[in-house]
Amino acid sequence: MEFDRNKVGRVVKEDRLSSLPDELIHNILSSFDMKFVVQTCLLSSRWKLLWTSMPCLNFTSWQFTSLPKFAKFVNHVLSHHNHQLEVSTVKLYFTGAASQVFVRKIVKYAFSHKVQQLTVNGSAKYRLTNYPPCLFSSHSLKHLTLTGLHSPCITPKTPWDFPALTTLHLSHITLCEDDTEKSLDLFSKCVNLENLTLELFSVGNVEVFDIITPRLSNLMLAHGDSCSAVINLIAPQLEKLTVISFSFKYLNAPPGLSSLFYWGRPPLQFCKDRFYSLNEVTICFNSFGSRYKEEDARKTMNLLQELHSARYLTLHVDIVKCISSFPYLLSYHPSPFSNLISLTIDYRLNRDAYGEELSTEARNFLLENSPSATLIMKSP
Repeated sequence: MEFDRNKVGRVVKEDRLSSLPDELIHNILSSFDMKFVVQTCLLSSRWKLLWTSMPCLNFTSWQFTSLPKFAKFVNHVLSHHNHQLEVSTVKLYFTGAASQVFVRKIVKYAFSHKVQQLTVNGSAKYRLTNYPPCLFSSHSLKHLTLTGLHSPCITPKTPWDFPALTTLHLSHITLCEDDTEKSLDLFSKCVNLENLTLELFSVGNVEVFDIITPRLSNLMLAHGDSCSAVINLIAPQLEKLTVISFSFKYLNAPPGLSSLFYWGRPPLQFCKDRFYSLNEVTICFNSFGSRYKEEDARKTMNLLQELHSARYLTLHVDIVKCISSFPYLLSYHPSPFSNLISLTIDYRLNRDAYGEELSTEARNFLLENSPSATLIMKSP
């Protein structure tokens, strides 16, 4: 096996490291990919077989000239690993069109050894037809990261069976490709899921996307393909919701939400009368077009009415300028905010507006019922 002896020699100091307990050596080696781990262990008689008992298996294809050579190495490691030991972490990073058989073998090995953390990061010019179904069922897994670079990977459309899962991060993923599906429910069996991140994702043409997670506390939806779906967040313990560049029909969020961050196209539509305990709210619309329209102002004011319980409110300056352009609309609506501690106007995406006075109508609408609130102008 070819390797850089100078590089490996810097890691192995026989006189200092050989006496360390196996557990500590495993912790040190877990920071490296398995090819380097195997090479390192070959330099020491004391470490010769340590790689066969590694609890963390980190496979990367970047040091191999071809994917078949990488697959051969992975098979070698798995076949010689101590099968009596549990594996806590498996990370797979590969470039190229990997087959389902290859991914399935690693996943099955990981799940059969009660893995708790799994990362699969595939970078291919051509799409993996599907992730293997076995990837979506494990009773030991607590942390899962799936990423399909360059072309999105397709996941099963039936609920995923991860009763112990607490953290799920999905990126470059197609969650539903079947145009005949009207609704989508993937997470209802993830009964212990607490943190969910979906980015660069697609839900296809479904009409309803249900996120049913009884213990979810933190949700991020970022850079998803625009869709006409209703997003139902059936997550009674959800505290923090972040939405970035993801357009949908409307969002049905739980009433106990305490933190909301939205950056994207106007308007943002929620079901009415949903929020009673908002603490921090940040709203940024990245485009109102070339001029402000009365319809946009009405919808923006309706949104602000729904956010009436906010204590710390940050608004992009274009939101304020939009509603200020129609003062007669503001005069018909009382200020919705009676709990504000601070109002921040963010000018960072519109430098030209910095220094402009807040109109009397806009100031009254935003601050009249919170006279002691602090007004902050965030400079560009």
